[in-house]
Amino acid sequence: MEIIDFIDLNYDFANTTHMGLLGFSYGAGIGAILQAMDQRINTVVLYHPLTSLDSLMERIPIQNLIGTTPTVTNLDNIQDAFDIANVNNTKNLLLLQGASDIIILPEVTENFYYHINGNNRSDIAFKLRPGKGHEGNENDINSLKYSIVWFKYFYYDSSINISDLDNEINAITLFNFNYPKSNISEIFIIISSIFLFVGLSLLVIKFKILPFWYKLPIKRISDDSREGKEKYKKMMIFRTISYIGTILITGMIFSAFNRSLLYGYFIFFPVLTIIIMLFIPSELHSNWKAEWRNWIKNDSVPFAYCFSIIIITFHYFLIFYNLSASLTLSFTIPIFSIASLPYFMVGLGSVIMDYLFLREIKGRHALILIFIRPISILIFLGFVPLPPFPILGGVFTHIMFIILTGVIIYYIRHLVLMLSKFYKNSFSLYFLVMVPFIIFYMRVFFRII
Repeated sequence: MEIIDFIDLNYDFANTTHMGLLGFSYGAGIGAILQAMDQRINTVVLYHPLTSLDSLMERIPIQNLIGTTPTVTNLDNIQDAFDIANVNNTKNLLLLQGASDIIILPEVTENFYYHINGNNRSDIAFKLRPGKGHEGNENDINSLKYSIVWFKYFYYDSSINISDLDNEINAITLFNFNYPKSNISEIFIIISSIFLFVGLSLLVIKFKILPFWYKLPIKRISDDSREGKEKYKKMMIFRTISYIGTILITGMIFSAFNRSLLYGYFIFFPVLTIIIMLFIPSELHSNWKAEWRNWIKNDSVPFAYCFSIIIITFHYFLIFYNLSASLTLSFTIPIFSIASLPYFMVGLGSVIMDYLFLREIKGRHALILIFIRPISILIFLGFVPLPPFPILGGVFTHIMFIILTGVIIYYIRHLVLMLSKFYKNSFSLYFLVMVPFIIFYMRVFFRII
């Protein structure tokens, strides 16, 4: 509505009392609400609109997945098109729905059609597209023709018989326009980023990291004395109890105040665990202060060099990728935004937490992560239940997510340890491994979260 107000104030040629609206999926659900709230919207075509949040959450129970946010305190309180649109405030509406759509179910769109009394009105129509799924309906030529006929009738051609759309679309002729699409620029940006990273790595490792590393005293790998073994055993016990204890505390807090897997398990739990793990030293150090003084003295320099390489490379990639995306009218990656903070916390929080938990733990004992991770998820789900998502595979996918979480992070650790032989530190390499995943998920899922 604010956009229509802006057009009305700034563009004299626009007739803002006779606007048309075309929407798809989530946007179509918003469109169903907007056309009911603003009568300046005269004609509307909606492809498989998200008109019912209840129907969506029955198959994708996102309530306990996301929980409450600063802007959305309770998903149950959000009004959808069924709540706002009615017979009196809805007009000139065409609904296009794929019969094979598993995201927006056909029966939900049909129920909305009856909700606004479309079966008894000539200005509201519902077209069920046989064999078409969610994307298939959007890309279908005939669905586009239905849209064109609908807009033509309500704008300037009343001779069209909209009660017989199937015949009217035969008069529509479309011209093929192949919009130039190419991912060559993106490929070159990715390749050049890899070359930049490798080149910087070779230079910095040879001239900065290795000269510094060779000057350091020989580092003890383990303390095999009886006292050292006892300290190692206590360290393992303390860290494991703290790990499990933290998830118990997190579960209790979020079951009472914010039933959210995202903010509870993937953000609050890692942050709290990271703080606790900082104060549980390995058997090689007398206390936590000595351990971190030693890290600052011996490991902070390789970390700073390696982290600088990573930051330079990813800034280079993001700047040129977003420039290319803006020039080609593609999606940018809004990483330089406060809204990207949850992505970084989810992507980096867990691996940093597990790095601190496993630091200076012997290789064979690191397998504990494969077991403790699924246990932590099950404990949290005991406090904040998250039903399986039928649309994403149901119970099988649910179980595999729980089982494989620890395995994936365990092998990420192995990859980091392999790379650390060259970069002489492991902490910064978690950024190298995880930031590409963060960028990818921001590119694909930014608007969802």
